[in-house]
Amino acid sequence: MGIDSLERNRFNKARRLFMSYMMVMQFIVSTIVMALIGYYVGNRIDEASDLPLILTGVGLGLGVIIGFITLIYMLRSEERYERSTRH
Repeated sequence: MGIDSLERNRFNKARRLFMSYMMVMQFIVSTIVMALIGYYVGNRIDEASDLPLILTGVGLGLGVIIGFITLIYMLRSEERYERSTRH
């Protein structure tokens, strides 16, 4: 084991940590953005009723669903990358 393999191992750990961070942040940001869009649309339509609250909940639900779908795609992409770099 030379210095080259140790540097490559350190790079792989840093890359894996960064990608994990990006996956979590992508999930959180998509959830928050969809909730804010729902709130904005609800206020634009009728701010006196409960519509902004309802659309915020719908946006939050859609954000969670979109976040999970994005998370699954990112995990698949990472698995493909790991398989291609090991061989």
